[in-house]
Amino acid sequence: MLKTVLAILLGKSIFTLSRILKLGGGYAAPGLYSLKVEPDLITKLVDHQSKNIVITGTNGKTTTAKLISHFLKSSDNKVIRNSSGSNLERGIASYLVSHASLIGNLDYDFGVWELDEFAFNSVAPKIKPDVVILLNAFRDQLDRYGEVDNVIQKWKQTLGKLSDKTILIINQDDSTLDKAAESFKGRIIRIGLKGSQIVGEGQTKTTEKPDYQAEILNSSTLEETMVQIGFNGAHLDFQLPLPGVFNAYNFLASFTLAYLLNIDPRFIKDSLKTFKSSFGRFEKFKIGDKEGNIFLIKNPVGATQVLQTILPHLTSNDTLFLALNDNFADGTDVSWIWDAEFEMLKKRGVTPKFISSGSRAADMALRLKYADIEEITVEPDLIKAFDKALVKSEGKLFILPTYTALIELQKILVAKGIKKEYWKE
Repeated sequence: MLKTVLAILLGKSIFTLSRILKLGGGYAAPGLYSLKVEPDLITKLVDHQSKNIVITGTNGKTTTAKLISHFLKSSDNKVIRNSSGSNLERGIASYLVSHASLIGNLDYDFGVWELDEFAFNSVAPKIKPDVVILLNAFRDQLDRYGEVDNVIQKWKQTLGKLSDKTILIINQDDSTLDKAAESFKGRIIRIGLKGSQIVGEGQTKTTEKPDYQAEILNSSTLEETMVQIGFNGAHLDFQLPLPGVFNAYNFLASFTLAYLLNIDPRFIKDSLKTFKSSFGRFEKFKIGDKEGNIFLIKNPVGATQVLQTILPHLTSNDTLFLALNDNFADGTDVSWIWDAEFEMLKKRGVTPKFISSGSRAADMALRLKYADIEEITVEPDLIKAFDKALVKSEGKLFILPTYTALIELQKILVAKGIKKEYWKE
C-alpha cells in the first residue's frame, strides 16, 4: 500500500509541474516515474473501476474510444479515458494516477483505454478488460512492430490470457483478426461494413454477414456520413458527424459496444449531434477567412483512405500540406509512403498546391514526384511551412501530418491563438 501511495504522490506532483511549466499535458512522464516506484500500479488502480474497455488496432483507436466515451457520458456515466492518445503503459498509468485519490480510489463507472498495438500485449492483462475491441491490423511502423503476422501472433497469445468472461468485438472485414481470436475463450461479436469494406494487403472481401453490420448511405461531404446499422433484425439510420469509410468502422464498433451496454440506439443517434472529433482526426479550424482541415496519416491503408475521403473536395485553389516525420512515435521507417496511393491525386485532374514538410520532407516530395506531381514546395521547418501554406492557399488548407508532426502543428496552432491545447479541449 505504501508503494502505491508514494507512486501516486510522485505522479501527481509531476503532472502538476508539467502543467505549470507548460511542458505538455502531463500524460506520459507521471506514469513513467510512478511505475518505477510501483510496477503493478495499473492492476492495483483499475480494480477500483466498475468496467474497463480496451480498444486496439492500427487505425481508429482514438476516434472509437472518444465515441464510446461520448455515448457513456451522455448516458450519465462517469468515464475515465486516455484522451490525449498517450496509449503506452506509462500513458494509462498517468491517467489513472492523475484521477485517483492518494490512497488509490477512483470514482468512475467505466475506464475506456486505447492501447498501442504492442502495448496491448503487456497492458491489457493488467487492466483485466470486460470488453476488448480489435479494429484492424494493417502494416504499420515496421521498425517497431514487424510485419502484420508478428502483431497477430502476439495478440493471439495475449487474448488467450484473458478471462472467458471478457467479450471480444472484432472487425470481420479484416480477416487477419480471426487468427488472433483463435485462442480467445470468451464471447466473440463480429462487425463489418456492407459494400464498402476496407481490407488489408493480400486479403479478400468477405461475404459472411456479421452480427452487426453498417452500410454507408451517403458520404458526399466532409461534414458527415450517413450510415445505416443493422442489429437484431432492426435497421436504424445515423448522421455521423465525421467523413470517410474508416469512420464508419469506428462508429460501428462504438455503437456495438454501447448497444451491448443497453444504451438505446435512438439515444445514440441523438447524442451524435453533440459529438466532436479528436484533435488531428478530422479536426477543423479557422484562421482568418481560411478553413483548415487536419487528418492524421501514418501507414499505407490509413493515408490512402484519407486521400480517398478528401479527393472529391479538392480544388486547384486549395493547398495540400503533407508533414512527414520519422521520430520513434511515427516509425523511423518511412518506406510506407510508397505504398500509399498518391497517384490518385493526379488522376483526378484537379491539382492543388503542394507543400512537403517535416524531418523527411524531401522523401515525401520525391514520392509526390513519382506520382507525377510537378510543383512542390519543400520546407522541412514546420513553422515556416505552415506560414507558406497560409500564403499559398486561396481556398481550403488540408494538412496531412504523421503523429509527431501533428503534435508540433498543434503547438503552432496554439501559439497563433487558433486553438487551445489538446488536453483542454
